[in-house]
Amino acid sequence: MAHIAKYKASAVGKLCAHYNRWQGIDNPNVSRENIDKSRTHLNYTLGVYEKDGKRFIGKVRGSASWATVKGRIDAVNARAKAEGKRATRKDAVVMADMVVTLPPNVPPEDAYKFFWNSYQYIADRVGRGNLMGGYVHMDETTPHMHVPFTPILDGRFNYKKMCDRKFYQTFHKGLGDRLEQKMGYRPEVELSEETRAQRVYTSRTKDIDKVRGAVDRAVVQPAEDEAARIVAAAREEAAALLNDAEARKAELVTEIADKEGDLAELDSQLEDVKLDIEDEQDRLECLRQRADGVARDIGELQPIAAEVRGWEAAGKAERGAILDNIVVKCDGLASRIRAGVAGMRIKVEELRSRISRPLEYLMRREQPRQQSLNDVLRDAQRAADAWNRDHAAPQRTYRGRAR
Repeated sequence: MAHIAKYKASAVGKLCAHYNRWQGIDNPNVSRENIDKSRTHLNYTLGVYEKDGKRFIGKVRGSASWATVKGRIDAVNARAKAEGKRATRKDAVVMADMVVTLPPNVPPEDAYKFFWNSYQYIADRVGRGNLMGGYVHMDETTPHMHVPFTPILDGRFNYKKMCDRKFYQTFHKGLGDRLEQKMGYRPEVELSEETRAQRVYTSRTKDIDKVRGAVDRAVVQPAEDEAARIVAAAREEAAALLNDAEARKAELVTEIADKEGDLAELDSQLEDVKLDIEDEQDRLECLRQRADGVARDIGELQPIAAEVRGWEAAGKAERGAILDNIVVKCDGLASRIRAGVAGMRIKVEELRSRISRPLEYLMRREQPRQQSLNDVLRDAQRAADAWNRDHAAPQRTYRGRAR
């Protein structure tokens, strides 16, 4: 079984101190409860060494250090500067650690062979130049090997591209195939379906519990607090609006009562206005009738005025006939007025008398003074005014009602 983890520059030193527990060296900076110091001498380091001009992998004396990683970072930055590219970011992943655990079906005597072949396989997958050694720890609860490496790909630190999804999906199967080929049996580096399902379930359950707790702390609780605050504010606002509505309701009731009183007063005033309109209509009708009567009178008087003008221009022999004609017309006018209004008769008689007297006086004189047409029309207008006064329209009271 294998597990991989990635680290930034700040974690490299502590990890190197953990790796460097080989035979005869006791690092006082490393203290863990699961380390059995009586077995520390069984630890060893795998690495690449040269012999007779050839490169081999086997036990070596060496240690992992920050200087190794720092040297590779400087080399990458120098190349990037020469190519006009940016340097390695300070938060970049500069080291990864592959941990390979000894499976239960591998006997202790095959442990070295297991770790040696595993180291070979990892070197093929990440590149031998990136390896920093294979540190086998036999003094912990389960024997295992740390294989730190720098994820340099195409001259740059690029862990994401080197260890992509395909790398994870194929690593365990490829390691199992290599070990089976070299050891003659298949070490249990791949999890069984049951174990994988249980591990996924346990991991996901823990993750879900953590996520649920984080969500409760970061989202749910603040949301509940905010909801409670909003509800309280809404209740206060609703209570204030209700009070305002009640007050407004009372104001509207008072206004409606006042409006009803005003409407009653308006109805009374409208009745008075209707009566005033009716009185005005009666008065206008009287005026219209009076105007029609005056028009008719003028129509009757115009022929008489024409006779008078003819009489003024006629000789003595003709004046008698003209005067008789005027008298006849005056009599006819008086008859028509008597048929409609009895009071007009008196005015017509007065008019005829006033017209006859000057004519008789003129006839008695040798050179009679002639009355002008304007005088005759003025006398007729006075007679009409007197008739109008006797037939005036009703007078209005304060409220417009007829007396």
